[in-house]
Amino acid sequence: MPRRVDPARAPLLPSPGEVGVPAPPRNEPSRRYRDEASARVKKVCPVCKTEYGGGEVFCPVDAARLVTPSQMGPASLSDDPLVGMNFDKYEVIRRIGEGGMGLVYRAQHTVIEKAVAMKVLREDFSKRPEVVERFRQEAKSASRIGHENIVDISDFGTTPLGQSYFVMELLEGEDLANVLAREGTVDSERAVKLVLQCCRALGAAHSKGIVHRDMKPENIFLTRRGASESLDFVKIVDFGIAKMSDIETPGEPGRKLTKTGMIFGTPEYMSPEQAAGKPLDHRVDVYALGVILYELTTGRVPFVGDSFMGILTQHMFEDPPPLREVNPQAKVSSELELVIARALSKDPDARYQTMDDLAEALTAASQGRATQATLHGYGEPVKARPRPMRTASPQGTGMALGGGKKKTPLGVILGGVALVAIGFGATAWYIGSQETEVLAEADPVTPDPVLAVDGPPDEPEGAEPDLGAEPEAPTHVPVTVETRPGDGAEVTVEGADGVRCDATPCTLDVPIGDPVILHARLGRSTGSLEIQPTEATTVQIALVAQRTRNTGMRRADPEQSSGQGSSMRTGDLKIPSIFQQ
Repeated sequence: MPRRVDPARAPLLPSPGEVGVPAPPRNEPSRRYRDEASARVKKVCPVCKTEYGGGEVFCPVDAARLVTPSQMGPASLSDDPLVGMNFDKYEVIRRIGEGGMGLVYRAQHTVIEKAVAMKVLREDFSKRPEVVERFRQEAKSASRIGHENIVDISDFGTTPLGQSYFVMELLEGEDLANVLAREGTVDSERAVKLVLQCCRALGAAHSKGIVHRDMKPENIFLTRRGASESLDFVKIVDFGIAKMSDIETPGEPGRKLTKTGMIFGTPEYMSPEQAAGKPLDHRVDVYALGVILYELTTGRVPFVGDSFMGILTQHMFEDPPPLREVNPQAKVSSELELVIARALSKDPDARYQTMDDLAEALTAASQGRATQATLHGYGEPVKARPRPMRTASPQGTGMALGGGKKKTPLGVILGGVALVAIGFGATAWYIGSQETEVLAEADPVTPDPVLAVDGPPDEPEGAEPDLGAEPEAPTHVPVTVETRPGDGAEVTVEGADGVRCDATPCTLDVPIGDPVILHARLGRSTGSLEIQPTEATTVQIALVAQRTRNTGMRRADPEQSSGQGSSMRTGDLKIPSIFQQ
C-alpha cells in the first residue's frame, strides 16, 4: 500500500529557481506574431491544464470549457493523489510543473536520498499504448545518448495508479525562452557559446541515430555547472518527438511509431522539408539551430504570422528578412550572418552537413574569419547560381537567406497544423508527412566557393540558370483536413492504404485524381467526406454525434463543399454532444 507523507512537506509552489523541466510557454505573442493585434486572450483547460491562445471555447482533448488563468483558482493538494506517495524507491514530494499530457514532480530516492525530477503521464494518456511508447522513447532517446549537455534520465516505471513515469536529474535554472522573454536578445558572443554546446549535444545524438526534431528555446535549459558559474551551461530536454532510426512499435515489427501522414515539430523552428512532408534526417536540427541563432541575435524568429499554416508556408518558400531589417540594433558580424544564412538554407544539401561543421563555422565566425565550410553551399543549391544579397539598408550588411524562392511543381503547398498537447513548456505540432525517413550521412555539397555580394548578377538580366530536367509530375497531392466543431479527430482514408492522421487539423498525401473517402472520429462524433483532389486543397468534415448505430448520409450541396478540385459528401449536421451536456 503506498505510504503518504505529511502534506506540510509538499507545498504547491516550487522553491525559487527550482525546476525540473523548462518553464511553461511564455505568453509573448509579439515575439512570434507580426503585431500586437494578432495576440489572443490566453485560456486554460481546467482538466488537462493545456493553454490555448486562439478563439477556442472548448478543449479539443477532453471537451471541457476553457477558462482564463484567473478563473482557475489555487489547486488543492488533495487533487493530486501522487503527492505523498512512496513507490519504486521514490517518494513524491511536490508538483513542480505540468503540461497537457503529463506532470512533473520533485521526488527523492528513498535509499540514497537524492533529489530527482519525476515526469508522469496523466492517467488517461497512460491508457493509450502509442502515447506510452512515445513517452518511453523520450526516456530511451535521452538516456541512450549519454552526453553532459543532455538531461540525464535514469529510470522508467509505472505508478501505483497505472501511470507511466520516468526519473531525470533535477535542474535548477531557466530555459532560453525565459531569457529571451526577459532580455529580448542575447549578445552574439553568448549566443555562439550557447549554440556551440547545442552542437556538441546534438552531434552526439546524431552519432547514435537520434534526431531531436523539436529544437527551440523552450527545450534549451540553462543551469550552472559549478557553484560559481553563471547560468550558461546547456541541458537539452524533451526528446519526446525525437526520431530513432531503429525504434519500432512493440509487437509489430517493421512498423514505425510515427504513421504515414504525420510529422512532429514546432512551426517557428520547423525546416522546409518537415513542412513539406519530405523524408527527414539530422539536418533538420541544423536548420532549427539556425532559427534559434537568428532569434537570439534579433529578438524574433525569421518567420511570423497570424496562422500556423502561414508560418510554415514561409519556411518553404520565403527568404528570411535580413537581420538588420528586423532589428537595426543587432550587433552581428558579417561572418556570423553568413553562418546563420547557410544554416537556414531551404535545401538540406546546402546547409552544414554535420553539427561539427556548424560548430567549426561558429567558432571561426566568433574569431572574425570565414571558413571554407561557411562559403561552400551558401545561397542556391547545386546547379543554381547564387543570387546577389539583399540588404536592409545601403550601409548595412544584409543577406539572402536559405537559397531563396524556388519554382514548385503543382500541388506542393503547405497544409494545416494540429496542436497536440504534450511536454512541459514545449508543444508538439502534428502536420502531414510520411514516415519513410532514415538517419543517414548525407554527401556534403561541394559547389564552387562563391561569396555573394551586393550588386547585379554576372549573367545577363532575365537569364535562367540551367536546372536540368523538369521534375516528374506529382502522383500525390496534399489535402489539409479540418474538423468542426472541434479539432483533434482521428482521420483514416478509404481508398489510400496506410494514409491517416491521429489528430486534426493535419495534412495527408492523397493520390491525385483518385476518389477517396475521409473518415473522421472524435469520441462519439463521426463524419465522412468523399473527395477526388486534383490539386492541393483544404477540406472540412462536420462531426456528428452518433446516438444510433445507423445514421443516414446525404449528398452535400455543391456550395457546401470546400476546397478546389474536389467533390465531397458529408453527413447531416447535428448538435455536437459537448454542447448538450
